[in-house]
Amino acid sequence: MTRPSPVHRQILEHMSDGVLSVDGDGRIMTFNPAASRLLGISAEAAADRTLAELFLTKAGFDDFNQAIIDAVQGVGADEPRTVEVRMDDAVRLFTLTTSYLRDPRADGDEHSRGVIAVFADVTQIKELQQSERRLAKTLEAQHAELQGAYRELEESNHTLAAALRKVQIARVVATTFVIGLFVLFGTLAWHSPLAPTPAASDRVAAVAEDAGAITVAPERLVSTIAVFGRLAPRREVLVTSPAAGKVAEARFQYGEQVAAGQQLLKLDTTEIEREHREALAARINAAKNLAEIEDWANNPEMARVRRDLRKARLALDNQKNKLEQTAFLLEQGIVSAAEHDAAARQYESQRLDYELLERDRQTVIAKGDADAREVARLELENARIRVRRLEETLANAIVAAPIAGVLLQPTQTSLGQEERLLVKGQVVTQGEPLFTIGDVEGLSVQGQVDEVDVDKLRLAQPVVVRGDAFPDLQLRGAVTHVSRQARQGSAREAAMFEFVAAIAGLATAERASLRLGMSATVEIVVADKPDALLVPISAVQIQGEATWLRVRDPRGGDIERRRVKTGATTLTKVEIVSGLRAGEEVLLAAAGAA
Repeated sequence: MTRPSPVHRQILEHMSDGVLSVDGDGRIMTFNPAASRLLGISAEAAADRTLAELFLTKAGFDDFNQAIIDAVQGVGADEPRTVEVRMDDAVRLFTLTTSYLRDPRADGDEHSRGVIAVFADVTQIKELQQSERRLAKTLEAQHAELQGAYRELEESNHTLAAALRKVQIARVVATTFVIGLFVLFGTLAWHSPLAPTPAASDRVAAVAEDAGAITVAPERLVSTIAVFGRLAPRREVLVTSPAAGKVAEARFQYGEQVAAGQQLLKLDTTEIEREHREALAARINAAKNLAEIEDWANNPEMARVRRDLRKARLALDNQKNKLEQTAFLLEQGIVSAAEHDAAARQYESQRLDYELLERDRQTVIAKGDADAREVARLELENARIRVRRLEETLANAIVAAPIAGVLLQPTQTSLGQEERLLVKGQVVTQGEPLFTIGDVEGLSVQGQVDEVDVDKLRLAQPVVVRGDAFPDLQLRGAVTHVSRQARQGSAREAAMFEFVAAIAGLATAERASLRLGMSATVEIVVADKPDALLVPISAVQIQGEATWLRVRDPRGGDIERRRVKTGATTLTKVEIVSGLRAGEEVLLAAAGAA
């Protein structure tokens, strides 16, 4: 393997993209650490080996190999393309860009001395895009329900605020009534010699006692969001057609449980067998052509050119002698000038014929030079690769499940086509999605939240999943994805954002009770404070945008009207974020007389 300069070596070692280059003989020159990591091949294993030795014997590298071979043949160079690579029973997607390595010659022309490929793993990006497309299908059905719930929540908030204001008014009325009674009783007692006169401090204490008070202490506050979702597999593996052809036999049904290695589909191999025979014939012809070029000196065409050139040389020498004789005879006056001119013209014609044959000889020699031999070797290598690919396709004509799981309709279809069932006789193209296998060792829940609640969601927040279809189960998981982009809808619709929560470690009995696509209610814990300060809703006074509490001074018993800042609200209590300390006493009713 060719060693780059120290600067270039550092650049290659720190690149996140894989870099692979091969010379004109197909031998690997460059194989950086990222390429080793992405392809699962160590740099030592790739050193001083050819592309064919390293990749062509590996199942699952067909698209990767074909991209590099196309570049060698002058097809698709400098154009990025997406290829599939199967490694460790999983399909990975690479973006691959190829270009030529140029070798400037002294005459100013540039000749390709090899190919360089730069590739990156985009599997997760593609899977995320597929997940977002799947989730988009459920948004229409959920939108009306979520929008109605949102309106009900707003109406509930308005009702709660109105009820709170009514409570405050009732408190003021009740307090005024109590104070009036005390004034009446005091007046009667003043005029009655039998009744003692109470002190003013006793009256205030009586009001506070009647109103009621609590001492604030830290307590746990749990705030949740309940949304609608559906059960989905933990991960999905897309299975594509290994070749173009017709379905000969389908041995599966969508939705059934399959085992790893289970045979699912058989393709009609009639057309592939014909291509295989043609590839074998092309390989034989390419091998014959290479053998002829390597022994070009003894080629019949080369022998013919040498024979014709010798004849032309003899004829030219003979004509030259005739020209010299006529020139001598012309000086002696024996022949005419016209005869001499005719001999000169014949000599010039013979000389031109000889030069033409010499150029023909150079052309024939060039057919056997190093470049011609290299082209012949590449053609033979391409023919061998095509034969191997077709043999692998024939071997893979029976499509098996790469992993155990539930068989689903494919999540990827051709542009403009709807998902369709696979039946006998149906035509499929190479690389066309056949089906998806969902790994149900663990599950995920996919749902949507509106624009009001999306900012409350964070990764790793705990979730509890319940459903009418599995009432005896309570699944626990965590948020693993929150979309940064809203689902597209009409301008009148509220913006909705997708989220995914993962559920791991399902027991066998739990998996038996659950089905993919089941609806579920997802309760997301957005806040869990162990030491929040909570007061009853009846203790809160609202005036405009300000919130107030009645707080008693522990030293003198005086009542202070204090402005506070509120946080989360439960059915009966309100969180006080600032303006109140633990241990302080809060009155439950207004103390206007104090």
